[in-house]
Amino acid sequence: MSNQHSTEIKSGILFGLSATLLWGSYPLWYKPLGNIDSWQLLSWRVLFAEIFLVLLLFITSRHKSFFKLLHNVSFKNVAIVSFILGAWWFIYIYGIVTNRVLEVALGYFISPIMSMAVSRIVFKEKISALQYAAMAFAALGVVLMALHSLSWTSIPWIPLSVGFCFSFYAIFKKKVSGDLLVVQSLEILLLLPIAVGILGWVFLQGEGHLFLTNYTVDLLLMATGVITVLPLWWYNIAAKQLPLIMLSFLQFVTPTCNFLLGIFVYHETLDPYKLVVFMFIWVGVAIFMLDAIVKARIKNRLAASK
Repeated sequence: MSNQHSTEIKSGILFGLSATLLWGSYPLWYKPLGNIDSWQLLSWRVLFAEIFLVLLLFITSRHKSFFKLLHNVSFKNVAIVSFILGAWWFIYIYGIVTNRVLEVALGYFISPIMSMAVSRIVFKEKISALQYAAMAFAALGVVLMALHSLSWTSIPWIPLSVGFCFSFYAIFKKKVSGDLLVVQSLEILLLLPIAVGILGWVFLQGEGHLFLTNYTVDLLLMATGVITVLPLWWYNIAAKQLPLIMLSFLQFVTPTCNFLLGIFVYHETLDPYKLVVFMFIWVGVAIFMLDAIVKARIKNRLAASK
């Protein structure tokens, strides 16, 4: 391995871990804001994320690319991505502030496996035997959750919604090409009128958060924009420097952090039944990773033989 390649790998791991760890820390940022309605939290996140993105566009001289994107992009595809993104963020925030961090973690654990299922159903992509096995274990875990209330709900809508949002976001995101930060700024810009409308409405009702009355809340609300944009930027850098198999491992850092926070910090109940559910999901994840490793090795052997 050349020194340059080794440096890229180390840099990619650093950026990838930083991104996934920051994503995994989201409960620590949103839990203290639990007194604010989830719709308001989503709206503040959209507002401050767009402000931070606009600043980044000018700082990195990408603002001209934004105007070029307006002439080349399909607004239909961007609108779909924006809608999915908004729904995804709301469900995640709602899950955290309503003490369902474990459900959110479960949703992210099954997300890559659900993406395979969606690809098979929508795009008729071929699925290996190991992938079928991974989907079977994940499905069994979800069914077990549905058959038992787990003190959550009879239908595990939060994990399933997180998984579906993850899957369809990835699918439609591929249809919107361009610089990641530039595209993200346009996606969030389409959500901005809705966010401003919600914030305006709650202010008229006398229920909105007033700035300069609680500096801790003010800083946390502004931080939601920063922690939305930075990990996405870092992960994009990591994706360009790391092999796909390493990225596959990194994507499970976030739900692992959520899982540990849910149990050890927020003391959510993990009774034996819930543990069994997670174990089925983890077996599915392990099989998913095994399949990725096998494919990576085959690809490397084929490349070496040429």
